[in-house]
Amino acid sequence: MKKWKLGALLLTAALLAAGCSKAEKQETAPEPEQPDYYVGVEADNAPYYSTDENGTVSGFYVDLMNTLSERGGFTYEFKTMSPAEYKAAGADPTDENNGTSSQPGHLFLGTMEPEAGDTSTYARSEPVYETGLCLLVKKGQGIRKMKNLRSVSIAARAETEEAVFADDLAASYDAETIVFQDAANVISDVSQGYSGAMVLDQGKASLVLQQDKTLKLMTTSEKYFSVHRFTAAAAEGIPETFSSALEEIRADGTLNALLQQYGLGA
Repeated sequence: MKKWKLGALLLTAALLAAGCSKAEKQETAPEPEQPDYYVGVEADNAPYYSTDENGTVSGFYVDLMNTLSERGGFTYEFKTMSPAEYKAAGADPTDENNGTSSQPGHLFLGTMEPEAGDTSTYARSEPVYETGLCLLVKKGQGIRKMKNLRSVSIAARAETEEAVFADDLAASYDAETIVFQDAANVISDVSQGYSGAMVLDQGKASLVLQQDKTLKLMTTSEKYFSVHRFTAAAAEGIPETFSSALEEIRADGTLNALLQQYGLGA
C-alpha cells in the first residue's frame, strides 16, 4: 500500500511539473514578428491590387512592393483600406483611436486627392504612375453627347481626383455626383443602373471596358489626372528606403517594365 501511494505521488508530481513547464513555454513564446511597414491599398482594385478565391493577392502594387522591399531590404504587409478611410484615420496623428495610419511605419499606396500647398498633414512620394481620368457611361441610356449628362448621377471614389472631375462634370452639365469609398462600389452602382455614369482612372477604366460590354467610354479628361504614389503622415515622412528603392527601379527601367506588364504604359 505504501509503495502504491508513493508511485501515485510521484506520478502526480511529474504531471504537475509537465503542466508548469508547458505553461512557462506558453508564457514565454515569442510574439509574431512585425513587418517594418504596413502599406494601405484599396481592395478589389485590379489591375492594381486584387485577391482571388484562394486569398492570393496580385496586381501592379503587389509586384511593385515585392520589388521595392527586395531592393530596400525591408519587410511589409498590406492593409486594405480606401483613400477616404486612410484620410479619416490619419486626420489627427495625436489621436490614439483614429487607426493605423497615424502610427510609425504606416503608408498608403494609391491615388488620393492632393491638398495644394498642404504639407502639415501628409508627406507624399514622387509619382509612381500618372494616369488620365475617364468618364464611362452605361449604354442604352441615350447618353450620346456630353450635354445628355443632364440630371444623370456620376459615381466616383471619395477623396480622389476622380471625385473632383465628377464634380466639375456635374457643374458643367447640370448632373449630380455620388461618391463611394472604393472603385468596386462605384462600378457596382453603375452596373446595377443606379448611376448612369462613373469616373475611373485610365488604367482601371481600360480593364472595366474589357470586362463589361454594356459600358462605353464617353471622354477622357484633358485637365484632371490621378497620381499613384505613397502617402504617409507628415510627422513620419516617406521612408528613405522607399524613396531610394523607387528611384533605383525608375532609373534602371524596372518600374517601366512593371507598368508595361499590366498594360499601364510609362
